[in-house]
Amino acid sequence: MPLPWTTILRWVLPEVISAVRHIKKQQAAPSSSHEDNLTGRIEKLEKALELQSRINEELTTQLQQLRKRLQILTFVALCGLILAVITVMVLTFK
Repeated sequence: MPLPWTTILRWVLPEVISAVRHIKKQQAAPSSSHEDNLTGRIEKLEKALELQSRINEELTTQLQQLRKRLQILTFVALCGLILAVITVMVLTFK
């Protein structure tokens, strides 16, 4: 025996209406858990930014050291090349 539609609507319709009202109330008043989640996310982002900043500073320091070492190495290589050219010229024109 099938249930009449009016009986189904009498059982289901109040449930649907109360669920919609409940959802509207949740959207209207932001919950504290949402704010906690937002605060937690902001703290995580701040920590990530601090970590990235520290990594950038360390990388900048390392690059400056590498640049100094490269300049010294270039100078030594040029001095060696000049000495090698002088040696070849002395041996050639002797």
